[in-house]
Amino acid sequence: MGEESSELRAGMRLVSVEPLNAEIELAAQVGIITPNSRFYLRNHFVIPQIDRGAWRLEITGEVERDLNLSYDELLALPHRSLLTTMECAGNGRASMNPRPDGEPWRFGAVSAAEWTGVPLATVLGLAELRAPTREIAFEGADSGYVDAADQTMAFARSLPVEKALHPDTLLAYAMNGEELPVEHGFPFRLIVPGWYGMASVKWLTRIEARTERFAGFFQRERYIHEVAPGAQPVSLTSMAPRSLILDPPEGAALAPGAYRIRGLAWSGAGPVTRVEVSVDDGATWASAEFTSVSAQYLWRRWEYTWDATATSEAVLCSRAYDAAGAQPTGAVWNRLGYANNAVQRVSVSVG
Repeated sequence: MGEESSELRAGMRLVSVEPLNAEIELAAQVGIITPNSRFYLRNHFVIPQIDRGAWRLEITGEVERDLNLSYDELLALPHRSLLTTMECAGNGRASMNPRPDGEPWRFGAVSAAEWTGVPLATVLGLAELRAPTREIAFEGADSGYVDAADQTMAFARSLPVEKALHPDTLLAYAMNGEELPVEHGFPFRLIVPGWYGMASVKWLTRIEARTERFAGFFQRERYIHEVAPGAQPVSLTSMAPRSLILDPPEGAALAPGAYRIRGLAWSGAGPVTRVEVSVDDGATWASAEFTSVSAQYLWRRWEYTWDATATSEAVLCSRAYDAAGAQPTGAVWNRLGYANNAVQRVSVSVG
């Protein structure tokens, strides 16, 4: 990635080099929208380099007409923009005990951006889905050898046809008003608002309408929630409710006095209705104040004034509520370390 890699390291924490994975340092998330250079990176393989002129998006399967669309042809279709928060399903894995295998994400594998693209339903409408269609599968240009499967494969996932046809599911070509960066899926990527990031397949090359469920490795063997041995795994979809403290950071030494605790909260299932903060490791809780407006797919900023007058150690916590209730105090351990939305704990000292 040349010069871009050095830019990414400002405010970013490198998780792995190849494939390139990096998360934002929480203190660097200073606004509602994450700059492209600080948006978290999750890759399974080496980032592909794609020629705009040669690239084509193939639409096939249970359709009345196969399509093979160029970049310019897709760009000419009606488009719209959406503000969305996107979170890696493994965000928070490093805080699970024992820590599962996988990238050791702390809490920064989450970001928010404005995505501009063509509604997927528009493209599928041009192809005309046949009545038996059950799922829509998506394949990216990124590929490589997967040890667990003992084979080489492309990254591929599917959506239920109802989700694929939702008007907010996009084929995105722009990010925060700029051409989609290479590392974020140029020339086109899928955006599935409210769902964990694995659903938003990058570097799209092929879309297939299917009557049978897609059984690819990243659909059936990964991004599933296994909470007990022998239990039926559950496919991950909507992001679980979560609140994060951005300031103060872990280990901060604070001067006594009033301190403004700041954070972000979101849920993929619906709006966050309340955030509570604890300054005594969860023994007591008080409501925080929202400092940004509610939007369908976008996180909300919140603040809480803490009277930090006593000289002591303190553990700060926050928890988000949506229509289904509050995020849990502890992690629900699972083999692959997914969907850990346990309450974050930030230890600081006052004095």
